[in-house]
Amino acid sequence: MSIIAKELRSYPKIYHKLLLLYIIILAVYGSMFAYSGIFFLFINFAICFFVSMALYIDFNEPKFEKIIKLWIQLSATYIMVSSILVLGWGYGFELFLLELIAINYASPLKNLILKITLPLLQLTLFIILYFTFSGLDVNYGSETIKHISFIFCFCMIAVKFFVLQDNTNTISTLDIIATQKQNISYKNIAEIDYLTGLYNRAPMNEIISKHFKMLSNHQIRSLAIILCDIDNFKNVNDTYGHIFGDIVLSKVAEILNIKISKFGKICRWGGEEFLAIIPAQNFKKCIQIAESARIAIHSANPDKVPISATFGLLYIEDPIEINQAISIADNLLYRGKNQGKNQVVSEKYEPNQR
Repeated sequence: MSIIAKELRSYPKIYHKLLLLYIIILAVYGSMFAYSGIFFLFINFAICFFVSMALYIDFNEPKFEKIIKLWIQLSATYIMVSSILVLGWGYGFELFLLELIAINYASPLKNLILKITLPLLQLTLFIILYFTFSGLDVNYGSETIKHISFIFCFCMIAVKFFVLQDNTNTISTLDIIATQKQNISYKNIAEIDYLTGLYNRAPMNEIISKHFKMLSNHQIRSLAIILCDIDNFKNVNDTYGHIFGDIVLSKVAEILNIKISKFGKICRWGGEEFLAIIPAQNFKKCIQIAESARIAIHSANPDKVPISATFGLLYIEDPIEINQAISIADNLLYRGKNQGKNQVVSEKYEPNQR
């Protein structure tokens, strides 16, 4: 499985992580309230705990994400408010109430009404409870229990935001990956011929320029420019139709790719014409490569229709202008056409003879 697929599959589980943290909080405080004899809060926390456990076990698919988010928001708001009403201010539940507002925006519900009304309700409750209870004495336990509760609340909130931050990073990573994939896709559309799957002319011009520069700088000792043209292609189109013509183009491109790509680069130069560039091979080897491709094309017979191609091959060891090299290869190709087609016409470039 690819990294992207793994990221996409792991992303929706963030709500499941938040639910697990919520269950831990419910368990800790439920136990504390049971030990302290605060049965009203114990029952509230116990009910929320068992419902949350059921959701965690049975509703673990991405399609239940909205239900779980809404459950956490509503149930947590209720038990935090009820805890403040019973215990008073300062146990840390007020922090949880503010955290719920932050989580609502960090992992928002898509329903616009809930997205607006829930934070407003939570903020209103926080303000009311602050002015009502912030100055009252501790109702249960000691100052030590109060401080422990506050610190536990703070730590759990920190863990939650760490989880959310990790999720944000994951989303950012996915956005980057998606953007890169899209850019690669657009680049492929611009560079790859849709019918043959080979390079088109624009990227091939860059490849040719790079190789000719390497030849001029003596980074490679030789280059071969090969032009290939399907014989009688207009007659194929006129006789069998353009759809079959496309089949022939694809088949020839496939053969050329198999025979040539391991040695160099190849493109659809235009129409039924293909161009290949082969660096750092001797003259005899380049002829053998072109001849192998020619034989394979002649033997293909797509839908039992005989086809063939003619090749013009220019072998270069000395610097030459790109346009001049392609022009010479093109002349060699048409020499082969005039000599009966279905052949490789090759020549070694000699600058003193031109």
